[in-house]
Amino acid sequence: VKCGKVVTVIKSVGGVGATMLATQLAARIAARLGGSGRDVGLIDLDIQFGDAAFQLGLRPALSLSDLLDAGGRLDGDLLRATTTAHGSGLKVVAAPAAMLPLDAMTSEQVIDIIDQATREYAIVFVDLPSNWSNWSLSMIARSDLVLLVTEVNLSSLNRARRQLEMLSSQDLGKLDVRVVVNRFERGLFKTIRSADVREALGRDIAFTLANDHALVRAAIDRGVPIEDIKRKSPLAKDLDALGEGIMSSLGITS
Repeated sequence: VKCGKVVTVIKSVGGVGATMLATQLAARIAARLGGSGRDVGLIDLDIQFGDAAFQLGLRPALSLSDLLDAGGRLDGDLLRATTTAHGSGLKVVAAPAAMLPLDAMTSEQVIDIIDQATREYAIVFVDLPSNWSNWSLSMIARSDLVLLVTEVNLSSLNRARRQLEMLSSQDLGKLDVRVVVNRFERGLFKTIRSADVREALGRDIAFTLANDHALVRAAIDRGVPIEDIKRKSPLAKDLDALGEGIMSSLGITS
């Protein structure tokens, strides 16, 4: 039984751009691996405000709700039938159309879905909600790699630090967690030094993504990868570097 790798994306605070990162990155890697017969999946577990499918321009007929309703009938065929395919080859399980309370899912249900997904896909990206629950902690524990998305401002960094401390308190301190700074501008380190960031977080930044609000907004509004709007950009270069770093740490070659 093949077992794919799980990359979970968490956010220091809502609105930090974590879903943009998850969707754009997953679509890029899906396109890269497409010719090799290895599929990439994205599961939107933000059951209240998830809009990964929307950001990719998809209008799914089915969603995560259908997998939850399936119970013991969940299998690979049902999982694949529930996904919506993106032009990049990425297979997306959309968040439920109607908001669900966070306790509408159990850890067992979530892990069943993820275990099934790792049998179908080489890499499974997971987008988590901002608020923590028992099942989101179980999801983190099941991950091969965690991307913690933050911005370089003291409020976002402080919340990121608290999440890292919380993971340590749950005996999840040995997890491979990489800090990704979104909307990064080179000039920022004139006001906040990288040493200050390290002190605030207790660890180094692994990756930065250039700030290009207009490009991201246009890509999301049209539901396409950013290259479809602008072929070369600092943000595209940063996403490439992030993709390379992730695939390297997961031991996956294109």
